[in-house]
Amino acid sequence: MAPRDESFLQQADPPGVLKRDPMAVKDKLRMDVLKRIIPDECFHKSLVKSLFYMVRDMGLICALWKAYPVYVEGNWPLTFVWWNAMGFMMWALFVVGHDCGHTTFSEYTWVNAVCGHLCHAPLLVPFWPWAQSHHQHHSYHNHVEKDHSFPWFRKEQYATQLSGVGRTILKTPLHPLFSYGVSYLFFGYWDGSHFNPFGSLFKNRTQRVQCAVSSLAVALFLGLFLHYVIEYSWSAFAVKYAAPWCIYNYWLVMVTYLQHHEPDSITYDDADYSFAVAAMETVDRKYCWGVDDLHHNITDGHVVHHLFFTKIPHYNLMKATDALRPYLEGLGVYRYQRNPLFLWTFVQYNYKYGLFTHSKADEPWAPPQEVKKVA
Repeated sequence: MAPRDESFLQQADPPGVLKRDPMAVKDKLRMDVLKRIIPDECFHKSLVKSLFYMVRDMGLICALWKAYPVYVEGNWPLTFVWWNAMGFMMWALFVVGHDCGHTTFSEYTWVNAVCGHLCHAPLLVPFWPWAQSHHQHHSYHNHVEKDHSFPWFRKEQYATQLSGVGRTILKTPLHPLFSYGVSYLFFGYWDGSHFNPFGSLFKNRTQRVQCAVSSLAVALFLGLFLHYVIEYSWSAFAVKYAAPWCIYNYWLVMVTYLQHHEPDSITYDDADYSFAVAAMETVDRKYCWGVDDLHHNITDGHVVHHLFFTKIPHYNLMKATDALRPYLEGLGVYRYQRNPLFLWTFVQYNYKYGLFTHSKADEPWAPPQEVKKVA
């Protein structure tokens, strides 16, 4: 295998870039070693704290809903601000449900299931199927074939596995408004529909039953939305739910993309895959403006989250990160970027690099020629 291109070490430190190939320090990235560095209390799951954050997010969503007819309705500039605030809080609530899916919400399986459905069903996300596919992403992060959160395309796969229309859509900065809820969850690109109990995502009867239950929970909220449309109007539904829902989708896609993409990111295959080594391709990004705290540090505590995704709840991520970061930085394998202009970073990266990656065995990587022309 060709070594990672390390010529950038002679330059000023570029943000988000590794200083050393993690494979070179693989023996120092053993999970037992990393776990000993993190304080034991970071692994404690508090149901009280988890419920607090769930109620906080739901309360803020309800407050925004109540504020709309009093302070916002009829004022389009304020409506745009309201859409973004509501969409962001929907995204924050999704992150709480995300903890439920990882079993870090509490020690109780039934509590995780109930609260996960309460957080995700109103967002039209089938909780159990999503938790299953998301577990696959965490188990095989940055595996070129098995990581389905974002499909990875190496240069030789680009033209054969992605249509011209698909390439164009994915480079469009507006595609995240609908791509997650419609393309990924409903139609099942890339690992099967999350709503079809007989789809390729589900391997046994238990998983199919869980899919049916979670889909029924989503259907219940769709019924409530239909009742709202009949009672009021389609336009009222579009303004008060559909538009913020699109903003929530955008946050989900943008955050996930930036957690796992840098121009020098690589993927592994079965021949060279190591869980801890591949986790070093994850990026901690500081969005600033209070955003990181409001959406539960899913951005600036993501490296630790990927290393211990079933062990550390979101409210302990930063303490764990503060403990582990010096060790990883000492090895030269910690990715961090301060990203107050996170939206601009996402638009640039998505347009220039899309879902491209290079492998451990590649020569130093550059975007395919088509991307170079339009960048």
